[in-house]
Amino acid sequence: MKSNPLLSLAPWIVFTLAAGNGVAAQWSAALAALVALAAAVPSLLTGRPKLLDAMGIATFAALSALAFAGGHGAQAFVTDHGRTVATGALAALIFLTLPVLPFTEQYAREEAPRIVWNTPAFKKTNRLFSAAWGGVFALMTLAHLLASTAPHNTGLDVVCNWIVPIVAVQQMFTFMKRYRARQSAPRTA
Repeated sequence: MKSNPLLSLAPWIVFTLAAGNGVAAQWSAALAALVALAAAVPSLLTGRPKLLDAMGIATFAALSALAFAGGHGAQAFVTDHGRTVATGALAALIFLTLPVLPFTEQYAREEAPRIVWNTPAFKKTNRLFSAAWGGVFALMTLAHLLASTAPHNTGLDVVCNWIVPIVAVQQMFTFMKRYRARQSAPRTA
């Protein structure tokens, strides 16, 4: 059973959708933690747990516990800053693990033959993709932070919490597709 990085990112999407549509902070985070746990099942069943899955479980369980146990102030913090914290934690994890194990490599190994796992091209591509994804999540963190400075500004909310993340992710997929196409194109002298 192959793991899917989009499934591993589902908790962040669920949290954003729930929190952005008025669901109480503690319930948005609890729902995201449950989704993270469910998303981890395929990698756990294969005995190859993924960094993203573990990060999703830890991040959203912590946000949920904080919102449930911390009272109104903690709930307000998770409501206003939960997206910033969640995407910031994800960006930090990606950048911190980049030199040791680029997160995309965990998924790429399920697609690529074992013989290429230690090749320079495989390593370079996964470091590039992971670093670029880290940049996407860092950009999203900044956008969420900007939106949190004016929580009642609908225009800023739409741009920073929705448009910027959607466009950034879409551009990342486009970049990956073009990069792979360039790498597999025959070279001419």
